[in-house]
Amino acid sequence: MSDQQKPEESCAPMFDGGLYVFLMRLTEPQSVQVGALGLFEFPEGWYLYTGRAKRGLAKRVERHWTLKQKLRWHIDYLATAAGSEPVGAIVIPESAGISECFLNQLIGQKFGGQVPAPGFGASDCRNGCPAHLYFSRAPVSLLAMAQVHPEAAVLIPQAGIWEPPLHKL
Repeated sequence: MSDQQKPEESCAPMFDGGLYVFLMRLTEPQSVQVGALGLFEFPEGWYLYTGRAKRGLAKRVERHWTLKQKLRWHIDYLATAAGSEPVGAIVIPESAGISECFLNQLIGQKFGGQVPAPGFGASDCRNGCPAHLYFSRAPVSLLAMAQVHPEAAVLIPQAGIWEPPLHKL
């Protein structure tokens, strides 16, 4: 890292907009009121949330990672629950040409497709996704997640880690 590069910029992706799958873990079961969507029971385990940021992709992932004063998205309610541990995210550039829903379907197929909260993260979905949040009781690895697309990269904001797409290593 150069002297002029700020630490928070060191993990920023080489692209500003795109798709992401945020991975987090709940260390204990939680009942969570998810805004107007309702009250849901979330078991202990691993959660994969698919989203899109037209710009500021790294900042969006970092926002999901940190505690928030204002709860804006469905994931904010789960990410601030007791026992919530952020792991990181995979990010895919907008130029990859895949949709948020297509990525969401890939994630659901690869990691079990259990939907803990119907409609979660899918308020604006027009493709019939049951939710943009999936659950896995078994541990999920960021590297395994990154294998869903050749342009996927790993981003761990608070650790300052940005790993370029695996096929470029």
